Amino acid sequence: MEIYIIIHVLVFLTLIFELAPLKVKKSIIIGWCIFFTLFGGLRWRIGGDWDQYYDHFVFSSWSNIFNYDRYGNGEETLEPGFVFFNVLIKTIFGKFYIYNLIVVGFIQFTYYKFCNYFFPKNPLFCYCFLMVAVANYFPVRAGFSVGISYWCWKFIKEQKLIPFLIVIFFASIIHNKSIVLLPCYWLGKVRLKSLWLLILYPIIAIASYKLQDWFTILSLSFGGSIAEKAYKFSQVETEGFAGASYFGWVLNYFFLCIYLYIRKKEKLFSNNWYNVLLNSVMIYNAIFMIFSNGMGDLARLSTNFFPVQCILLLKSVLYFAKSKNHLISCLAIFFFLSYYIYKLPSNWNGYFFKDACVPYKTIFDYNLR
Repeated sequence: MEIYIIIHVLVFLTLIFELAPLKVKKSIIIGWCIFFTLFGGLRWRIGGDWDQYYDHFVFSSWSNIFNYDRYGNGEETLEPGFVFFNVLIKTIFGKFYIYNLIVVGFIQFTYYKFCNYFFPKNPLFCYCFLMVAVANYFPVRAGFSVGISYWCWKFIKEQKLIPFLIVIFFASIIHNKSIVLLPCYWLGKVRLKSLWLLILYPIIAIASYKLQDWFTILSLSFGGSIAEKAYKFSQVETEGFAGASYFGWVLNYFFLCIYLYIRKKEKLFSNNWYNVLLNSVMIYNAIFMIFSNGMGDLARLSTNFFPVQCILLLKSVLYFAKSKNHLISCLAIFFFLSYYIYKLPSNWNGYFFKDACVPYKTIFDYNLR
């Protein structure tokens, strides 16, 4: 357990280099990206669902790309893109740890590009936050899919439809859940006044239990494999039962108020990109509120929308940190550091974390070089 605590504390401490030149910041991020690629890629027999994903790698073949039976009982087939990727890496390299290195390396490269694109002057600030909020260095299928979908936000901002659709396609053939991002390209056209959003949030929170029932009924009314998966996920929680985080709901409502305040002050009501972020973060919060209490697997859909929360939250911190009012600036920095420390233990306090990730071992412990 100690190795994870030490690593994340060190990532936190590198925030001090926010005071350094941009070139230094980028070099530090690259260093961390290389480290986490090796840390996650060279692991062996640790990480969530290790045995299951190792079996997928071993038993996938060119002949079962479109009909790979996930559990061997004929009830669920894996997305063809995921199976194809396993077969391709196995054919070329033959080693599962090479597969892990490539997936983790891709996610770290994505984080690097994401941070530099959305926070060109403060990429280290963004990277350190991502690595505490969604480290994703032991990715499974969903984590790989989310890593791909990060690219869609760049194309939404630039309003490039074809690249956006290509990203959604590739993310969705790795894991179907990424299809929920498809409407986001057009969300900027929805421009709700602040009062409506501030009223809508508590209505969703209060009605969350009833909305769960409606979702179950709706999922039963449609056919197809996606509908079946949606209903199945509504009935189980593979991560263990945690229940709703009412403190988190209140905190996110506070964040929403901040985002709306900035929209008003900066006259961004008609700004397409800001409204994409604002509406997406409403979806992010709605998923949490509706599914977190009893439908934990569906609550994980929110991870697709986390980049918008990251962008809005960090932009807001920077907005107030650069205030001419010294007190407001200090409060913004203090709040961010406090929030970061609050989120830090989530990296090693997961429901199955000790069983799946402790002790940390690599291919060198098993002489698999």
